[in-house]
Amino acid sequence: GPSWSERWMGWKTRTPIESQSVAAKNELERLLIANEFHPKELETDELTTVRKNLQTQGVDVPYEIICNVWSKLYKLSFLKRSLACAQQCRKAYYHRSVACNAVECNDVVLFWRATRMLEITSNAIRLQIMNTEAQRIEKEVKQYLENLSHDEKRKKYRLRLCVDTTA
Repeated sequence: GPSWSERWMGWKTRTPIESQSVAAKNELERLLIANEFHPKELETDELTTVRKNLQTQGVDVPYEIICNVWSKLYKLSFLKRSLACAQQCRKAYYHRSVACNAVECNDVVLFWRATRMLEITSNAIRLQIMNTEAQRIEKEVKQYLENLSHDEKRKKYRLRLCVDTTA
């Protein structure tokens, strides 16, 4: 939903679903802070605890919204952890004596693969756009030449221009 400044400056308000999502996010962040290496899925008792905590705050949030917010929050947490590990690998690389076998650098491979995937995808999209544009331009040129071939007056004028420029 809109940020605090957008709400204040633009007279906007959050929808009820956005308000529920923000409340669920705040509660789930507490859960992630308590257990940084939490598993991907929330257990049933954790879901119930989060929902009861939200109800004591006066916010009734359905389980679907809690699960949806958890999914996004967990992915963000995972990426932050992986990025921190990759930074540690970077530091360990410059201190080669420590880097022998003390640090596992699987996160470097993860980010390399993600970067490579994005590069390949962007190249494929770029080629697709270029092909579409080339076909569109080719179609327009064919249409222009077709129109020119039916107009004798324009053909004579164009031929005259070509002869005058070569002479």
